[in-house]
Amino acid sequence: MFKIPMAFQEFNNTGYWGKPTATIDWCEKNYEVNYYVAEMWNTISNLMMIIPPLWGIWDMKKQKFARRFFFCYAFILVVGFGSLAFHMTLLYEMQLFDELPMVWGTYRYIGFAIIYLAWPQPLLQHVCYGILVAISLAQEIKLILEFKCSVCKRMFIVAIALYLFGFFLWNIDNILCKNITILREQIPMFLQPFTQMHAWWHIFAGYGVYIQVLFCIHSTYDYHKKYKLSNLLLPEHMYFSIRWQKPTKSN
Repeated sequence: MFKIPMAFQEFNNTGYWGKPTATIDWCEKNYEVNYYVAEMWNTISNLMMIIPPLWGIWDMKKQKFARRFFFCYAFILVVGFGSLAFHMTLLYEMQLFDELPMVWGTYRYIGFAIIYLAWPQPLLQHVCYGILVAISLAQEIKLILEFKCSVCKRMFIVAIALYLFGFFLWNIDNILCKNITILREQIPMFLQPFTQMHAWWHIFAGYGVYIQVLFCIHSTYDYHKKYKLSNLLLPEHMYFSIRWQKPTKSN
């Protein structure tokens, strides 16, 4: 949420993209793994926001779901590529590519972009994003309570649990950066990537948001009754897809 203290930035290297110009520098040491990638683990962890939505787009077309859901997956892709570019370069331009789509993808809040460009404070982005996420979650809870869909409830719980656990790790990375940095220096090198809490945030949050799209697909077809009454849409493959299935007593 806040800038990493300069005391930690002094230990960072300078690589292909030059000195960071972003308003935030995370707890991972810069260019420690690769000369061309500022934060290696924070970069590659964004694959969790790129591969699942690509699969989702293919699966959506295969099952002939409404085209509107393509844009849901597309927003996740944009955020994933933006975050990848930001952590790879730590340039301010790429930071905007990361942070602005997060708000657009949540609630298409374009007015925020104008304010943020004039006053580029990370806390502003975090607060606005948090408010819009809370609004979206409130709407989903309202749907669950109103229609009493057990499948929706299960998907919502899994998605929110993953997202909140990722958010918890994100805060650990910010608050305990000094302690985590000391710990990394004392453990074997092959274990150090597992201490990259911001990278884990990408993984868990990306997975949770992806399941939220499946929640939207299910709720649309369930609540609007646009499906065969003899079948149900149920999650499969560890919530990576949903399929038409025959209803059973357990459903």
